[in-house]
Amino acid sequence: MSTHYHPDWCGLAACTAYGVSHDPGGLLERWHRSEPLVIKTNDPTARLFVHWFAEADGSDEHLEVSMLETSDEQPWYLTDPVPGKELLLPRWSADSLLLGLSKLM
Repeated sequence: MSTHYHPDWCGLAACTAYGVSHDPGGLLERWHRSEPLVIKTNDPTARLFVHWFAEADGSDEHLEVSMLETSDEQPWYLTDPVPGKELLLPRWSADSLLLGLSKLM
């Protein structure tokens, strides 16, 4: 039995870093993912999803903010963002965004 490393923030329900059983073609990208912060929008069929993700070895952390059309058919992390409604920030840049947002709250 092998032991896999997961960052403290990794949400195992959305983690694909070491493969998942519901990926028969092996096509899912291998990422650690946090549980998302879900923000309602003025469109009842779409939500903003904000989460951390990183390579399987824990490197290359990013914050992703994306608008997803909500669906019960598949997990949020398998849903493609609404075209033009995705923002990826490397860790160093995301820290600045989070600091700015905390000052607004």
